[in-house]
Amino acid sequence: MTSILLTFHTSEGQTEKIALRIADVLRERGAVVDLAPADDDPTAARHDGVIVGDSIHTGKHSRQLRRWISQHADELGGLPVALFQVSLTSATDDQAHEHQAHGMIAQLLDDTGLDPDLVGLFAGALAYTRYGWFKRHLMSRVAAREGTDTDMTR
Repeated sequence: MTSILLTFHTSEGQTEKIALRIADVLRERGAVVDLAPADDDPTAARHDGVIVGDSIHTGKHSRQLRRWISQHADELGGLPVALFQVSLTSATDDQAHEHQAHGMIAQLLDDTGLDPDLVGLFAGALAYTRYGWFKRHLMSRVAAREGTDTDMTR
């Protein structure tokens, strides 16, 4: 049976939701999936493959996931690796936003040396009610600029 480590970093929970869904699908297909936040420093050594996931905030991947990837580079170098990125940039389907999303992936790969076999881009969620005052208003301005939802009550 194939054993997969699925590690991720999440801020508001959207990346964790996506990780849980990916784990469910893989388990339905017969894989053994160990799901662990990157902050728990899981080891990839006893797995047949690894999936890493992260959300984008202020145009960058989290320090936590970048650190985990860098610290486990030797393990990851010998395994199939998939990466998924969660960002509002991927919520808009046009060439400019696609280019921007791929640019954030490229920056992560440059920063960490990761060489994934597969990359997935997922749209993030605007979780206004989970944000503090400053972030709620900042994200509302970003959403207005992008032409998306600015209702901060939900």
